[in-house]
Amino acid sequence: MNREEFLAQSSVQGFVTWLVQRLPELSVRLRVAHSKYVPGGIDDQVYGIEAVLVRYQWRASWCEPRTGKSVESGDWASTRSSLERLGAWLRESVSNGDELEAGAAAREILRWGGVRSAIPFIDAKVRKNEWCAYLKELAPLFALDGDQTLDALHAGNVQRFDSGMTKIHALFDMTGSPIYDSRVGAAMAMLYEMFRGEVGRDGVEHDALGFPSGPARGRQVRNPVGLGLTASPQFYTQVAPEDWARWQLKTGWIIRAVLEQTSLFTSEPASEAASHIAARCHAFEAALFMIGYDLRSLGGDDGIPTPPDTGGPQPTTDGGGNWVPAGHPFGSVLSVYRAYRETSPADPGIDAFRRWLQANPLSDVHVAIANNFANYQYPLGEREFNLPERTLEQVQSIEAGHESGLLVTNNGEPEFIAGDEREQVCLVCAGLTGYCYALEPTADARADRLVKAGYAGTTNSANTLLSVGRGVGTHFGLLDSNFQPTDLFRRFFDDGFDDFRDGLGVER
Repeated sequence: MNREEFLAQSSVQGFVTWLVQRLPELSVRLRVAHSKYVPGGIDDQVYGIEAVLVRYQWRASWCEPRTGKSVESGDWASTRSSLERLGAWLRESVSNGDELEAGAAAREILRWGGVRSAIPFIDAKVRKNEWCAYLKELAPLFALDGDQTLDALHAGNVQRFDSGMTKIHALFDMTGSPIYDSRVGAAMAMLYEMFRGEVGRDGVEHDALGFPSGPARGRQVRNPVGLGLTASPQFYTQVAPEDWARWQLKTGWIIRAVLEQTSLFTSEPASEAASHIAARCHAFEAALFMIGYDLRSLGGDDGIPTPPDTGGPQPTTDGGGNWVPAGHPFGSVLSVYRAYRETSPADPGIDAFRRWLQANPLSDVHVAIANNFANYQYPLGEREFNLPERTLEQVQSIEAGHESGLLVTNNGEPEFIAGDEREQVCLVCAGLTGYCYALEPTADARADRLVKAGYAGTTNSANTLLSVGRGVGTHFGLLDSNFQPTDLFRRFFDDGFDDFRDGLGVER
């Protein structure tokens, strides 16, 4: 299905028409909690999607390599300028075939976005001299003015996709391809549900399109199901990487179709590299980003939309999400995987590691990991420590633990950085465990606090979380022998852990 065919579908065509009519006067109650990205928070009622952009806030920074100075941004004007510079740096580096510079530019894009989990993937590509080619191969498939079909993005060429990679592909593009993270996805899913509900009352039925999203870290609604509407498919658990990539393209097609029929964001200036329509697309996306922080922003002045079926459930927040990992002996799994990597295998991947364990039952630990591999592989995956994409030296450092290993684990960052999706669960467990031990004297009280906060569903699952948290925390020196927070714990779990502390009811 190409762009014309996608937009010609009755549901998409109707949605575009509805957006054209509704967005100029859309009622939005912006409520964004205080964080290091939004100092002081936001509480404001605005009307129209352009007014949302006026309240855009994302305080971030990255390092300009030519000067060594930090590039700061906060409001939309400074953010737009910052992103134009990042995109130009990435495109220039790729055009020159400079793997190291292209990798550095990508890492700074992730730094701006507050996400770091894709770094091992990028570094592995750079080491193999494949990063520039990878970006160039996918670039025309994200272009909003091309004639490509959706299935041109497939499992064979989309090797990784997450809230970091969507930023990189969007900034590499010059046609306005949007950053499709959990906030943008949530906003599009909610707007589509509002469209379905409104036309449904007039007897016009449309199937769900399925805009995917991911749960919020804090107590926000980022899935329309929390407001009694159709559920949004969730990243990772229900949405494959290539499908996520296709939604970036489909959302871009919708955005451009709306802008081609309206005067929205016409005050946005074109840049030297991107057209006026591309600049307008990114402004549209930035407004969606603000709306998607909490879907209760849409609707009446109270910020709570009325579901089509008013007898449905009351609005429910994501509640911090479930942060229970698969139970595993953390230190043992890392130690055995390190031993595997020291054999210099041709394939460092998880499946190859499993086959090696089965062929080399050298100890009871090997046998135990092989027999429980579905759970015990948990810390190795790309959303956790991503060990297959790291160098042997990095694996050895992470396995050794302590503060130096924690620094490698966190891709050189001295503080925890919370992503938009459910990732870094092992590190989150260490943080939650430390606070629970500091606050509660008994095992039952600690488990109860986690259940009440929504981080675990049952006492048993809470105990699994605490078990993994103890293993990870002591391994890196975040917790002492009594599982109490250390000085390193307090330094590491600083601003980036605010949402989790709030969920536990912990004062800074």
